[in-house]
Amino acid sequence: MVGTIAALLMSAGASLPAANLAAAELPKVFEAACLDGEAKLAPGSAAQISFDALPGALQQSLGRPASGQVWRLNGPGRAFLYLLTYEPSPNNNPRICGLASDEMDYTPAADAVELRVTGAVRPRATRTIEWLSLEGGYNALATTTGDFKVLQVNWLSDEQRAAARRALQPVVP
Repeated sequence: MVGTIAALLMSAGASLPAANLAAAELPKVFEAACLDGEAKLAPGSAAQISFDALPGALQQSLGRPASGQVWRLNGPGRAFLYLLTYEPSPNNNPRICGLASDEMDYTPAADAVELRVTGAVRPRATRTIEWLSLEGGYNALATTTGDFKVLQVNWLSDEQRAAARRALQPVVP
């Protein structure tokens, strides 16, 4: 579906400002890049880096992808946008897209994703929240790892999607 994040981000769509991004803008960047596939990075708004250049806690939480692309976004603190692919296996999502920031305000960011994915914001009791979109073929999550607040989309394999559909069969018509 999407070959590389460069193709994703350089496609026609919303243009991200060249100046430093404000922390409050990061959920919009995540939505444009990971949910819409229509973000366009303006020159100077990000620099491509290697996966190994990510902070250790973030690298560890993302495992060992087979390939991917990572950008450090210009703005407050440390913020990264990534699209990673993994070797196919029953337990791996084949592709993930996410944004991690040590300055992003977690609650408004999680609320923005929940509103986008579900159409409503509900009270939550846990720090990590996950939403399944069978129609979209992904699960979205908001969580923390180390100093980072993370918004991420895990694209489901065909097998994972079928298993989720079977598990929800009695619930979803």
